[in-house]
Amino acid sequence: MRIALIATGAAALVAVPMALSMTGPQMSADQFVSAVRCTAYDVVTQPKAETGAARMQLNSEALRQPAATVEQARAEASQIARQAVISESAGDGAMLRQERAAACAGAQLATFGASDDAA
Repeated sequence: MRIALIATGAAALVAVPMALSMTGPQMSADQFVSAVRCTAYDVVTQPKAETGAARMQLNSEALRQPAATVEQARAEASQIARQAVISESAGDGAMLRQERAAACAGAQLATFGASDDAA
C-alpha cells in the first residue's frame, strides 16, 4: 500500500508540471512572431529546406498563443509569401535573403531545441 502511495505521489510530482507547461505558451509573443517570420522566409528563399518540423512546432505553439498574436504571425507570413511571389529579379531574391537573415537573427527556435542557421 505504501509503495502504491509513493508511486502515485511521484507520478503526480512529474505529471503536474508537465501538464502545466503544456497548457501555457512556451514562447513570448515576440519570439513566436519572430520564429514564424524566420520560417516563412526559409520557405520562400530555400524551397528545398526542411521546414516541416519547425512548422509543426510553430503550429503547436500557435494553439497556446493569444489569438491576436497568431493573427499577427499569420498576416506577416502571408505578406512574406506575397512578397516572394511578386519578386521577379535576382535583386529581389537577394533582398529576400537579406530580410531572411535579419528575421532569423532574432528568432528563438532554439526554445524547441532546433538550431538557427543564420545565412
